[in-house]
Amino acid sequence: MLDSPAASSIVDGRRPDRVYLGGVVQTMAETGRATAFAVRDGRFVAVGSDAEIAALAGPATASVDLDGRVVLPGFIETHVHPHMSGASGVDVDAGVESCPDIETLIGALAARAAGSAPGEAVRASGFDDSLVADDRGLTAADLDCADTTRPIVVRHLSGHGVYVNSFVLEAKGIDGDTADPEGGVIVRDAAGRPTGEFREIPAMRLVVDPSETMPAADELDDSLRRALARMASVGVTSFHDMFVTPVMVDSYRRLHASGELQLRGRLYAGFGMLDGFAVGDAAASQDDDILSIGGVKLISDGSIQLHTGALSEPYHDLGGCHCGDMAISPGDLDEMVARCHAAGQQVAIHTNGDRAIDVALDAIEKARSASGGAGLAQPGLQHRLEHVQTLREDQIARMRELGVAASVFVNHVYYWGDRHRDRFLGPERGSRISPLASIAAANLQFALHCDNPVTPVDPLFTIHTAVNRVTRGGQVLGPEQRIDAETAVAGYTSSAARLGAEESVKGAIAPGLLADFVVLANDPLACDPSTIKDIAVLATVVGDRVVYAADRDLGSAIDGSGEGRVE
Repeated sequence: MLDSPAASSIVDGRRPDRVYLGGVVQTMAETGRATAFAVRDGRFVAVGSDAEIAALAGPATASVDLDGRVVLPGFIETHVHPHMSGASGVDVDAGVESCPDIETLIGALAARAAGSAPGEAVRASGFDDSLVADDRGLTAADLDCADTTRPIVVRHLSGHGVYVNSFVLEAKGIDGDTADPEGGVIVRDAAGRPTGEFREIPAMRLVVDPSETMPAADELDDSLRRALARMASVGVTSFHDMFVTPVMVDSYRRLHASGELQLRGRLYAGFGMLDGFAVGDAAASQDDDILSIGGVKLISDGSIQLHTGALSEPYHDLGGCHCGDMAISPGDLDEMVARCHAAGQQVAIHTNGDRAIDVALDAIEKARSASGGAGLAQPGLQHRLEHVQTLREDQIARMRELGVAASVFVNHVYYWGDRHRDRFLGPERGSRISPLASIAAANLQFALHCDNPVTPVDPLFTIHTAVNRVTRGGQVLGPEQRIDAETAVAGYTSSAARLGAEESVKGAIAPGLLADFVVLANDPLACDPSTIKDIAVLATVVGDRVVYAADRDLGSAIDGSGEGRVE
């Protein structure tokens, strides 16, 4: 046991608030495995054996019998979009599980239209052209079969495309003469007429005006509440929201002020939006352990599934010279990164294709060089690349050299691995997507993420995917890139904390760190690796307060009042 913190808890006359005994405690710290720990004022104060921890208890100390249950540090989800996730719950579900083919989707859209007020827009989310049985995208003609008297907008699962009906095309004045905006694609038929599909934000904005679709404040707050509840139910105690606007920050502040924001949020703004954040505000400052500003999110390329991710070699299924393109030009990205670096702001750059990774690393290297090689002001904070699907070995070495971290979207292996191998990237590139074994071997700072709502938030499933690399089709994709369970769990705990330079406050069960932890029915570090995804979350605890409890007896034992639970 690290006994100096425990000793101080006695010297100052204050015993722990609570001791937890009889568990399997995987600390993800140098202390390794323990059976017990003590908490005071929302922080861990000691970790050790049952006898060592029980000896610290005083007359007012509560005791929780873990009864052999497994405890891990709370999961840190490093790339999610909570407002978007919560809002998608009220859209028509266009996902393949609900709508396996286009005909079923059209029926669902028509039903929603029939039950809506005249002229009211119908929206759907989660459609994936590569997974639906028809194996193609939607067209305005398809959507017109649902309704032609109102706007119909269907979002692609990746978030990088939308499909609209002819009502929207006519209302927005989109026709064959409409030029593709820089960084966006209007999909056209053989005659050059828009089909109703728009790829990437510049093109999507031609038909979907954010100001027209922004929910009211109460709807935003409800969306956030739904997302928080879901994250708590799967063991998430901290999360990084990877693209917020000022109105989203206001939503966070409202829930924070009311005490409803019980998970710890680190927010990343779109470029140029930080002026609306009032970074020094106590409700969204680095000094607040619930809500903080993380940095700036930049979307440098698109989606590999939509052929808009920027690759250095052509797409396998398109051939020729079709390699996708940058959503932000290299020159503009250089300027954006330089400005953020000079201001001490961490950048998180969306990079799916390997060309986009090259361009992002060039920008970071130039920014560091312009500052005389200086890093960011906050010690330990590094710029980061998001997703890194097609990361090459030489790029891993370069990231290590430049001090750039990776947040890896490994769920692609399960959801689209078969299609990356057989269609988009080909066998060689497709089999090594999300190359976690290479990342770990290089000792590159990394975390895992789900990019919810693109894939469901479920850290244990994502950990399972990193360990097993089994695709939706049941094939093992690139077995040489599998990592062991401890490394994968670190990607949601100790290693994930480092992406925000927060390892001194979270990511492990150790004295002095925030008492954020998850209680599980089985141990992902010791169970059959093929069963990790099936492990049940029994309770999620933030600052020694229960925010979710599937095991009611355990939840009551930790905070008998039951107050403050997200569920």
